[in-house]
Amino acid sequence: MKTRRRILSVLLASAMAMSILTGCGGGEEKKEPMPEVEVDPDAKVVLNGEEMALSDLVKNAQSEGEVQSVGMPDDWADWKDSWEGIKSTYGLAHEDVDMTSAEELSQFAAEKDDPTKDMGDIGLSMTPEAIKQDVIGTFKASTWDQFPDWAKDPEGRWIMTYTGSIAFIANTESTGGKCPTSWKDVEKGDYLVSVGNVLGGAASQVAVLSCALANGGSLEDVQPGIDYFKALAKDGRLDTGDTTSARMASGEMVCCVGNYDYSVLAWRDNIVAENPDMKLDITIPSDGSVTNGYAQIINKYAPHANAAGLAIEYLCSDEGAIDRARGYARPTKEGVELPSDVADKLLGDDLYENCTNISDVEGLNDACAKIAELWEKEVLPLVQ
Repeated sequence: MKTRRRILSVLLASAMAMSILTGCGGGEEKKEPMPEVEVDPDAKVVLNGEEMALSDLVKNAQSEGEVQSVGMPDDWADWKDSWEGIKSTYGLAHEDVDMTSAEELSQFAAEKDDPTKDMGDIGLSMTPEAIKQDVIGTFKASTWDQFPDWAKDPEGRWIMTYTGSIAFIANTESTGGKCPTSWKDVEKGDYLVSVGNVLGGAASQVAVLSCALANGGSLEDVQPGIDYFKALAKDGRLDTGDTTSARMASGEMVCCVGNYDYSVLAWRDNIVAENPDMKLDITIPSDGSVTNGYAQIINKYAPHANAAGLAIEYLCSDEGAIDRARGYARPTKEGVELPSDVADKLLGDDLYENCTNISDVEGLNDACAKIAELWEKEVLPLVQ
């Protein structure tokens, strides 16, 4: 008994000594010093209605130390390089949770009393809903004037730094040896067609709108697109699973028509790198595609609002624009000269001749809302 007590006493003494050493700083984690950043001393930004020097934003953001995003994963439009650039330039740590545009807004609203997320990336059609829900703050980057009016909200509630066009990607081993080049080609096939989450996914809704335009519809008349997918559902050809690169890589998804060019081109690169024998082909539907973009937003309740603003400042820079192009998206920032190796990666301009660029945000929002409504009522009940 005495021996056990003596051993216990020795252990306690050792623990106390260690505690004292730790209290003196011996056990503290050493944080890497934030990088020193030189900025234009005259550069100004506006965060949530307050104008400040860019240098002050940098200082405030570095004090916060991190930025938490939603819906901005590494493999979407090359966010990966931008997050790495933000970390190396400013020292900000970053984490993302991928989700749809609707889920992003729901997250901001649900957490308003105890927020964890700072910023997001939502489909342009969702910006009126974001404003209606009053869950987004405002930010105007120092390069605000270098973006066209159609790519930004006058009050700074969102800015669209890139666009994409609805594209097709297919595993050609299952589609007759080639990727369908039009909606009519898809209609003639006998393979499963994936369009994604039309109820909540902005890209999926814009895909149905693209189909509607290709079949004689309009922003005001989306029924032709709904009828098209009703026919696929009746034939047992509509795959309602998520449109992900993992499903494409596994062979579970054959033909995806519900995503943008920059996304599926990145899929192809990643999938072929792992499986060189998989035959993937990509094109823009020749009979109709919508060119649209995603808007970067700040959570009104962001716990790291300065860091979120600084992240968007980076995304609005030339470096951010080049990152988007490297990820196959087309930057909206004016006057950016893309490196030749980046410009050469983009699809040929001839494939975009029949694309419709929609800048009527309210009209697009109404069309997408109608598509979601009709999809639930008319398409989903037919899915086999």
